[in-house]
Amino acid sequence: MTYPLTYDLVPPEEIYGRISRLQQKLTEAELSGALILDGINMFYYTGTIQMGILFVPAHLEPVLFIRRSFDRAKRETPLKALARMKSFGDLPGVLKGYGYRLKRIGVDETTLRVSVQKKLAKAFPGAFFEDISSILSEIRTVKSDYEIGLIREAGRRHKAIFDCIPGMIHEGMTEWELGSAIHAEMLKLGYTGIGRFSGSDTEFFAGIVSFGESSNFPTASLGPGGLVGLCPAFPLLGGARRLKKDDIIFIDTGFAYGGYYSDMTRIYCLGRPPQAAVDAHNICLEIQEAVRSRLRPGAIPSEIFEEVYKTQVVPRRFEENFMGFGSNQLPFLGHGVGLIIDEVPVIARKTHLPLRKNMVIALEPKKGIKGTGLVGIENTFLVTEQGGEKLTPGPDNIIIV
Repeated sequence: MTYPLTYDLVPPEEIYGRISRLQQKLTEAELSGALILDGINMFYYTGTIQMGILFVPAHLEPVLFIRRSFDRAKRETPLKALARMKSFGDLPGVLKGYGYRLKRIGVDETTLRVSVQKKLAKAFPGAFFEDISSILSEIRTVKSDYEIGLIREAGRRHKAIFDCIPGMIHEGMTEWELGSAIHAEMLKLGYTGIGRFSGSDTEFFAGIVSFGESSNFPTASLGPGGLVGLCPAFPLLGGARRLKKDDIIFIDTGFAYGGYYSDMTRIYCLGRPPQAAVDAHNICLEIQEAVRSRLRPGAIPSEIFEEVYKTQVVPRRFEENFMGFGSNQLPFLGHGVGLIIDEVPVIARKTHLPLRKNMVIALEPKKGIKGTGLVGIENTFLVTEQGGEKLTPGPDNIIIV
């Protein structure tokens, strides 16, 4: 049976360009090749997410091993060398048939389960496995025009969602009710419905919707925004707190289009926000601008962090509850965005990798206020010679409902 495709495929030149960059890195590291097993990198280098393994040699054609679904992989990937597999033991014979001799193999140890690592060691006795997680992350940091186009579209649709939010808000509703309404609109606009992070056990659902001091509530989230959630088993999206007049409404969501994310936070208020919240929010906007103007090729993230902290945060005595209230406080000002929401580079003290043109970074200066909640901003920016170009359009001020 033939099923018509109702979605766009990743262009072949994108896939082969990415593979070429990986092969160059493998050659520099004197590796025979790399085995790709996780879904994110599988998609990045093949254009499809299947149950299988991609082998990328330092030279010549990659081989995509597929357990399921071989037929779908054939439809979605431009790669020519496809092989069916039932177990890890199938790999050595096939690769030997292609003439590959494997001595030093790169793997992503950050996503590789111990049980899988043992199976690989058994399948390739005598081979040495080396972690290439930093290589894989670094390659993905610089976006192609194709990728930037998808992130731009994600940002455009993201803005359309936030434009709808004032019409969804009413006194007495719960965080979960507002979050559900936002999520429904996201899905209607093509949101791909899953939040992807670098941590293998990190869960994310739609975003964060917090009223008042809920945004200061302790959380295991990788961002500064607090939330209560439905229960201890599901501390995500929003909880049962009802919206009251003059409440600050904190909304932080990622919008994925074609697999690529934009990341965005806006603050609303049902009524009149406290002056302390307005003042703190405006300072966050000034901090965002100070970082944005420095998002140029060659800039060092650690230096950006130190300069902005020294000139914008410390003089205002803004350190307390900056970038999260209490235990939620985090030591960064922004993070990379792409196929996952928390890519490198991070705008933080220990990040020394120079920025490069066409990196995409979300900046999120935020401030927790006792008795009020979290204020601040988050936008996604493209690194250019002129500084960060905003990819998440719309007003940054507190929006009065």
